[in-house]
Amino acid sequence: MLSIQNLTKRYDHNKGIFGFDLEVKPGTITLLLGPNGAGKTTAMRSILHLTDSDYDQIVYLNENFDRKKSLKTIGAMISKPAFYDYLTGFEHLKLMKAYYPITDERIQQVLEQVGLKEHQNNKVKTYSTGMKQRLDFARAMIHNPQLLILDEPFSGLDIEVKYAFKQILTHLKNEGKSILISSHMVGDLSVLADHVVIIYEGKTLFKGPRPDDTHDLEELYLTQIEAYKKGDQHEYLKSRMA
Repeated sequence: MLSIQNLTKRYDHNKGIFGFDLEVKPGTITLLLGPNGAGKTTAMRSILHLTDSDYDQIVYLNENFDRKKSLKTIGAMISKPAFYDYLTGFEHLKLMKAYYPITDERIQQVLEQVGLKEHQNNKVKTYSTGMKQRLDFARAMIHNPQLLILDEPFSGLDIEVKYAFKQILTHLKNEGKSILISSHMVGDLSVLADHVVIIYEGKTLFKGPRPDDTHDLEELYLTQIEAYKKGDQHEYLKSRMA
């Protein structure tokens, strides 16, 4: 589905991402896990060509990534959502007709899926943070994409909204969709993930199947970061071979 090799984007003071590798297989959820500032958003923006990388090898649907063509079947939530306060939720999704062949029926379906059908005619300026997150999620899903790329989708959400999102993500996965999600928290998304990629200071420390137990994932996460900090390249290189 999606394969990234040696993605590199350098900023000043040795910041950025360096030789980042990742693979998202069909019908799976891949969790990109790392602390704030690890390079998760930079990686996702680079994958989508929203940020120019210094070097990358990105293959999507067995072809080299082509922004104009590839984005037709990709949905994304990147950074804080931006909306027009004077438009309603329904009107925001209707704007997407300029980019995708969607119907009003599809808009209604997605609004119901994210729990906004009763609020579709309210102006977005009246929406809570959680409702805006739901609308951004609806916008990412509106064209029935094959791949979803979601940057910290649970950030700032209450338990009810998180639960609703988990239900939707599980449903999409069962439909055969592929999903890449980033998080700085182990607990929120770990139970959904099939595969985990741990990133720290722009480097891939681990990539492989998710441990069965959340505690085991926490231990793996901390062990990989501590090994990297201590310069234990044996553990670091071993994880790169997984």
